[in-house]
Amino acid sequence: MKNGILWRVLKQSIPTTFRLFLASTFLIYGLAKIVMGQFGTPPPEFTSIKGEGFVLAWTFFGHSRLYEVIIGLGEVIAAILLLIPKTATLGAIVFFPIAINVMLVNYCFDIGVQDLSTVLTFMCLALLWLDREKLFAIVR
Repeated sequence: MKNGILWRVLKQSIPTTFRLFLASTFLIYGLAKIVMGQFGTPPPEFTSIKGEGFVLAWTFFGHSRLYEVIIGLGEVIAAILLLIPKTATLGAIVFFPIAINVMLVNYCFDIGVQDLSTVLTFMCLALLWLDREKLFAIVR
């Protein structure tokens, strides 16, 4: 009897603890970025480069090969999942945050392919909308 109660408490408290911890961590980091500017201001020699946003963004992203590979893996995995009908919804779920991020980078750093990234994001959103009943059933 005591094991059943303990298990039920753990089953309820662990996910709640994880959610609260993640939410508070994201809130702190998000507010640090919004209020104080966590990343700082680039030095003048970087901002004097022609094509400021594009050059800065590409220089930053190109600084870490591992980061580039991880982002690329996310895109490839999402694409493969989208190609398989049974995993297409999961593919759209995986792709959506990537698409949002790409769209934001393109607009915020004036990358020049804002139209394409916007279309891709809305296409993914449309796929998620079409599968909304499946997705709502998961969270119920």
